[in-house]
Amino acid sequence: MTQIDTGDDIYPAPGGKSSPPLSERTVRAGLLTTGARLFTKCLDFVTLLILARFLGPAEFGLVAMAMTAVLIVETLSEMPLGAALLNHQNPTESMYDTALSLAALRALAIIALLCVMAWPLSLLYHEPRLVALQCALSLAPAMRGLVSQKLTEYTRVLDFRRDVALDIIAKAGALVIAAILAITTGSYWAIAIGKISSTALAMIASFFLAPQRLRFTLSEWHVFSDMLGWNAARQLLSAVNWQSDKVALPRYVDIGTFGQFTWADNLIAVPAQAIIQPITSPLFSAFVMARQSGGLGKVYLKASAGVYSIMAPLFLAMGMLADPIIHLILGPAWQQTAPILTWLAFAAAVGYAPTVLLPALAMSLNRTRVAFEKLAIEFCVKVPLIVGLTMAMTLQGLLIGHAIAAVFGFLVNLVLVGKLIQLGILAQLSSLARPTVAMIPMAFFLLATQQLFSSNVGALQTFFDLAWVSGLAMAIFAGTDLILWKLVGSPDSCESLFLRMARKILRC
Repeated sequence: MTQIDTGDDIYPAPGGKSSPPLSERTVRAGLLTTGARLFTKCLDFVTLLILARFLGPAEFGLVAMAMTAVLIVETLSEMPLGAALLNHQNPTESMYDTALSLAALRALAIIALLCVMAWPLSLLYHEPRLVALQCALSLAPAMRGLVSQKLTEYTRVLDFRRDVALDIIAKAGALVIAAILAITTGSYWAIAIGKISSTALAMIASFFLAPQRLRFTLSEWHVFSDMLGWNAARQLLSAVNWQSDKVALPRYVDIGTFGQFTWADNLIAVPAQAIIQPITSPLFSAFVMARQSGGLGKVYLKASAGVYSIMAPLFLAMGMLADPIIHLILGPAWQQTAPILTWLAFAAAVGYAPTVLLPALAMSLNRTRVAFEKLAIEFCVKVPLIVGLTMAMTLQGLLIGHAIAAVFGFLVNLVLVGKLIQLGILAQLSSLARPTVAMIPMAFFLLATQQLFSSNVGALQTFFDLAWVSGLAMAIFAGTDLILWKLVGSPDSCESLFLRMARKILRC
């Protein structure tokens, strides 16, 4: 069998044919999924712009109240069925049938639970409109899991074209439907129906792109039981950790302030949804292959440093340019959202960007329990901290709690990664050192350009100023990082991989 030199390890080529190194195949798959996700996030962005122009903070706050329970239940019930199928080298038709059957049972449970919760939550928040709204929104997470499980077969070979097509179909359809409803009705139902239609379109299209028979069976339950057991526990804590702020905050601030916080939180989620989510599947596949060859530690360091080098500068720029971003996207009426965005962006740069790969790493080793342990530790710190500070200081306390929890989560992640793959804390910190130092001149540049932005400047001028300032800031970061990489002898790292891929793209 032909062997492939990955630059780290030797991997067998499928079918005896030569193919690019694993790292390059992973990057190519990641570029495809990330590029597509960026496009669909642009569609989301246009949708939100239309909704923000025709609806106000109160409408967004109302839907956010309903979505809090929806997101908690969806996160709690999430099933890594695809990951379990990927970890099995030769899945049978019965395994696929079992996976789809489990997804159907999950969908029914989600709808039933959210409908039961709707009335008590409407009493808690003194908002009778929540009953119908939450019952309707329960359809969105229910249908999201009911896609064809045969898509996993394409993920196995790092072919994500069908996933890309599903995402585009879903977001384009939601844009049209939500925009028409917002313009014609001015109702908060435009937001809700947009979310429901997006998942419905993806569910239907998946069975055309990856046909699968519909047969109910649980005969292969044992294939999924271990991973689903620990994942259910992890998802419970994840849901509480993630949504604890949205549960506590509406009790202590008005609905408009809650709507502003929700918008800032949604903006912070854009880079994660546009970049992290689409590359998670390629990286999980790469971790599985690297585990089989014995080179997982080196692959993880490259992946972790690469993700951090992309995400942390983005969050830094969002935090420092929050005022013009909010002015451009939402208009002057939303300007109080800017400081909220700054706090959340800085917290994400510390607590999210360096830690996001731990669940994929744990699942690739069939040790989902370690990801659960991380969330359990964070739960014991983050939830009491955020709830207590919110009760004492309302919104300001919540933001301070986010910052403290982010630092704590980063430290916990260092320890648990070392536990998983015997990778020292110093080695992990060293892989993040260059991009961290490279952000210093970038931050000074962004600080120096603050005076360019004024609330009296028109939207078009703000857009062009944001474009060149953020573009030059990213160029300063990339240039500084490459200089530091050269100064330490150009080691085999994420920088060398990025340069190899750039040269190949330029030669095309």
